[in-house]
Amino acid sequence: MSDEPVMNTELYTSDIPNESEPQMRKMSIENGSEIHHHHRHENIQYKKPYVAVLLAAFSSLGGWFFGYDQGVTGGIVVMSSFKEDFCIDVYANATACDLPVAALPSEYRRFLVLFTLLYNVGCFLGAVFISSFVAERFGRRAIIFTASILFFSGTSMVIFPPGKSKGIMILILFGRIVEGMGVGCSSFSCPLYASEIAPTNLRGMLSGFMQMTVVLGLFVANVVNLFLKDHPLGWRLSNGIILIAPLAIMIGIFFCPETPRWLFKRKGREAAEKSLKLIRKSDNVDAELDAINDALQAEGNQVSVKELFTTKKMLQRLGIGVGIHVLQQATGINPIFTFGGIIYQSILGQGIISLLVLSGVNLLSTIPALFLFDRLGRRKLLVFCGLGMVIGHLIAATIFVTGCTVTKNMVNGTTVVEEIVKCGKSSGIIMLVATAIFVSFFALSWGPIAWIYAAEIFPLNVRARAVSITTGSNWFMGTIMSYILELISPLGIHGVFYLFSALTLVAVIFVYSFCPETRGVILEDIDEQFENFKFKDRTIVKFLRKPCEGSRKRSTKVNVTNEMDDDKRF
Repeated sequence: MSDEPVMNTELYTSDIPNESEPQMRKMSIENGSEIHHHHRHENIQYKKPYVAVLLAAFSSLGGWFFGYDQGVTGGIVVMSSFKEDFCIDVYANATACDLPVAALPSEYRRFLVLFTLLYNVGCFLGAVFISSFVAERFGRRAIIFTASILFFSGTSMVIFPPGKSKGIMILILFGRIVEGMGVGCSSFSCPLYASEIAPTNLRGMLSGFMQMTVVLGLFVANVVNLFLKDHPLGWRLSNGIILIAPLAIMIGIFFCPETPRWLFKRKGREAAEKSLKLIRKSDNVDAELDAINDALQAEGNQVSVKELFTTKKMLQRLGIGVGIHVLQQATGINPIFTFGGIIYQSILGQGIISLLVLSGVNLLSTIPALFLFDRLGRRKLLVFCGLGMVIGHLIAATIFVTGCTVTKNMVNGTTVVEEIVKCGKSSGIIMLVATAIFVSFFALSWGPIAWIYAAEIFPLNVRARAVSITTGSNWFMGTIMSYILELISPLGIHGVFYLFSALTLVAVIFVYSFCPETRGVILEDIDEQFENFKFKDRTIVKFLRKPCEGSRKRSTKVNVTNEMDDDKRF
């Protein structure tokens, strides 16, 4: 049996018999939705979903890489054990290494920047250049395994080498790139695997499992940092605990089946049927296999990256996927957790406790989110919860303006100006509550749905490449947002919150205008949802167009009357 399924080319060649293969592939993308309209798959039954639930839960362990590392990094860089290894007697003495961030030795500050920046670069490289190649060539399980290998290797390169050496620090920074590549691959592979094995009615919940492990990892990391902050090996132990997750995945992935959709495309119906029967725990899988077959025939062969960017239909879809990911980061969620400790340390004097509160709210809000994706829908949650996020940012910014003052002092022995924020206790608590409101609404919507939505809106023959690009855009925007701390000085803390509020409102408008609902729609029928979703049909757009249309009608009537009067004159 060949690696590629046999395509019914008569579907494409009946009217245009002499098309070349590249033109045929492009035609299959552009016109695939028309073929989908003849195959509305509504009779698929899912009797025993527990195997799919277990598989999605296991694969989502990759979310631990993402969440735990994000949470642990913000804490370890202020631990005395970290400074002992990478600052004291390397760049300066203990006194200089305990100065405020702006007054730290310049070379040590550069190391701290690279420690975070190169990690994000690795995430981008893993998501864009490794994920789609491995996932398409070797399968969805293979990229999950690859992510685990990379993360385990990278983290080992970071925590095991000794400190006190600039040469060793270069190795550690390289390890951060490798570690980031593992996280980038896992952020791509986990929602993709879950979306391709999940029953339609549970796809949102199962794809959202990754977000649950992300926020759980984030919360656990803050707790671990709190307990190990004074340990002589504190930063190494905090980082090393997470190695349990990639080890478990590297062993367990060999007991998980490959996704039926990838198997159908690469090895044919028989292999896909075997996998699907195992996942569904049923012998009655013909209807779902027929749906996959119809989709493959409609979509054609695998397309190149060039065709992905030059085909109008796919370019529009790619723009939506990238937009969702970029705007997710633009809401300010990463800076809130990365720099929230610094911000609320200056506002409340309780930076670590504030982060624990926010990460706890994030965790608790994600639990009900898993059940809401497939009940309320992706679109409603993104729009209405997005408005709640806007309100949270606005309250935090306004309370800072009305209840806090900022004074500037010279740091002793330096020319650095340090800003001191003074807030009333009640104002600080209200700000923290407002930020918690933002985090809660984010966890209910934009946090998980950005990953779910982008993993399910693409046809199978472009899904891996497209999802790798959308995931890469998330990490690219995350790298840009890591510099948001530099805006606090010119804009103020309130200005940054106002900026996040405006960007979140843009995100809400984007979803309302361009993103159709995908809840309850089988992956093979999502094309039709996009075909039937038009910007001009939005309620607000129709409302705004009515006065213009009425004005045009009146203008046309006047012109016709004038012409009749002119005719009468002649």
